[in-house]
Amino acid sequence: MDLVRAELAIEIARTPEEVFSYLTDVSNLPNWQAGVKSATLRDGRIEESRSLLGRELNTTLEIVEQEAPRLFTLRALDSPVPFTVRHELEPAEGGTQLRVTADGDVPGLAAGLLARRAEKQFRKDFERLKAILES
Repeated sequence: MDLVRAELAIEIARTPEEVFSYLTDVSNLPNWQAGVKSATLRDGRIEESRSLLGRELNTTLEIVEQEAPRLFTLRALDSPVPFTVRHELEPAEGGTQLRVTADGDVPGLAAGLLARRAEKQFRKDFERLKAILES
């Protein structure tokens, strides 16, 4: 297994409270994350259904850390690729600096390719989040 990490930082012209509130409301997920069909919060866990590479994937995510409005971390419990995603929010000039770090364990040869693809999608998703929040 290779540990794959994708990181990004994005500035959003909204307060950390507004960004955190939108980010942590699972009903918003299909609006800004590509492939997410549905997401429900149940007992501190998020159950989501998404299409990935033409296949339907159902994943349960555990909320590991949630400190409004500055920290939100998720860990996949039953994904083919174990991963965690950490969101850190800081007040920035006139808005929020959102730093996102995703770590996953990817089997050998596919790691590099998968990492680049995931990072590209990851950036698109967060650009969409920014666009929604700033509109």
